[in-house]
Amino acid sequence: MPILYLNGKFVEHLDASLDPLDRGVLLGDGLFETIRCEEGQLVYHVAHFSRLARSARVVEIPWNMPPEQLVEICHQVLDANNHGRARLRITLTRGELAGSPEIGGHQSAPTLIVHAQGIDQDALDAARRRGWSARVVSFPLNHRSPLSEVKSTSYQERVLARHVARRDGMDEGLMLNTDGLLAEGAMSNLFIVRGGAVYTPPVCDGALPGIVRLKVGLICARLGIGYEEVSLTLENLHAADEAFMTNAIIEVMPLASEGGRPIGSGNPGPLTERLFAELRRDVDEYLSARRRG
Repeated sequence: MPILYLNGKFVEHLDASLDPLDRGVLLGDGLFETIRCEEGQLVYHVAHFSRLARSARVVEIPWNMPPEQLVEICHQVLDANNHGRARLRITLTRGELAGSPEIGGHQSAPTLIVHAQGIDQDALDAARRRGWSARVVSFPLNHRSPLSEVKSTSYQERVLARHVARRDGMDEGLMLNTDGLLAEGAMSNLFIVRGGAVYTPPVCDGALPGIVRLKVGLICARLGIGYEEVSLTLENLHAADEAFMTNAIIEVMPLASEGGRPIGSGNPGPLTERLFAELRRDVDEYLSARRRG
């Protein structure tokens, strides 16, 4: 039976009791982070924790748990579930607003949930060998929203984008912003490769400041590969030599087609594969440093 952490207690998930008046349940008033874990270690957890703290400031959820305490909770969840390789999710909601909302009410403590589940690495590797398919969905992403830079639990728009794409046999939904520019995938950041250089939409166009997105930029700088955050159109994607998506779990995933139209050769591209290999080398070094530390 999976074990999770909920507000100071480690409980079996079927025994977990969440207040039905929690604003995360009623209004999607919360945040989350998804962290890849390997060998029982949290990959790039400092960056994830920093983004969670920054997001909490943006949406004004009071959050002051020391990072060392959160690390310990995460490790205990991994250990309790005997997970070596896993996706670990941290969910932080505003908690219950006691009393009448019309007159302000009384803010209770935030709700914190930490749970983990295994990763099907074989399925990810198979998808990486063939490359993902995607399609642009019909509704735009509001890149001017204060939530565009945070991982909010108000995720229905992106869930719907992924659902629509999957319904049509695609792996991912691509989202344009309200100006008609490419923003990102429903669950991932988007990159194109053109003329040996890498391009990705800037945060101001609606791209989430992804952790792996940042790492790709650093790897390009280290290898001397051109890298630019620039506004992109669907035409830019169709004219690309290669394209790929990133997030903490898929890492670097080739994007082979959009709307049934091949991107480049329609196969995973050589620069995409090189960046994935370099990211894996970076992760291995990170894990080695964690083991030594």
